[in-house]
Amino acid sequence: MKSAISMRELQKMSAGAIQALPHAMPIKNGTATVGILLPVHRVSPEEMRKVLADIDAAAARRTPEENAVIDRLLAERGAE
Repeated sequence: MKSAISMRELQKMSAGAIQALPHAMPIKNGTATVGILLPVHRVSPEEMRKVLADIDAAAARRTPEENAVIDRLLAERGAE
């Protein structure tokens, strides 16, 4: 399996070929990594529910101090 995609190969790739990638792939220009190609896969509703439940469970375990730090960091970045 390939470990990277060249700029030349990227120009020739179809949407189907990109979606068929098993995971994110670095895009190379010679030896330099210039980007990353991330295929978007459809997630089943069951899997999405599981992920959201995991996020909710992790948020419920945060301490008030951790929430305060998160709120401060988000405020610094202009998020509400």
